[in-house]
Amino acid sequence: MTTSPIIQRAQDGNWLNVLGMQIKFLCTTDDTQGRYSSMLNTVPKGLGAPPHQHPWDEAFYVLKGEVEFILNGDQHVLREGDYVLAPADAVHAFKGLSDEEGLLIAFESPGHSHQFFQEINDTVKTLPDDLMKMPDIGQRHQVTFIQPGTAA
Repeated sequence: MTTSPIIQRAQDGNWLNVLGMQIKFLCTTDDTQGRYSSMLNTVPKGLGAPPHQHPWDEAFYVLKGEVEFILNGDQHVLREGDYVLAPADAVHAFKGLSDEEGLLIAFESPGHSHQFFQEINDTVKTLPDDLMKMPDIGQRHQVTFIQPGTAA
């Protein structure tokens, strides 16, 4: 089986609602024979991904806004044009800092998160009430959430 070319226009695809952020996959593992996936991710001020880890590499490139990244306990402020690679099993988190909504493009290799984010979109509807569902969703998709102040 070979990978087919993809051309996706800005208006194409569906946005998923994930913890107050919007995520749109540009390609999924279904498109790349499991090798990688890529997505757009909005990052409103004060929102983002809680500390977590997973057994695949994940890289982020900041398209706009200012985003705080925590990577293995170190804090970094990234701006437009900045890049970060979170290797497999690295504890990482991020949140928006700027009044302007941040926008990231994320790459994963091998890709794993499409079903994870789809399940969050489908089941975590009311915050903070539905947050209790997150650990079980993560476990099903090899994502481990890390409580602040605890070791992985």
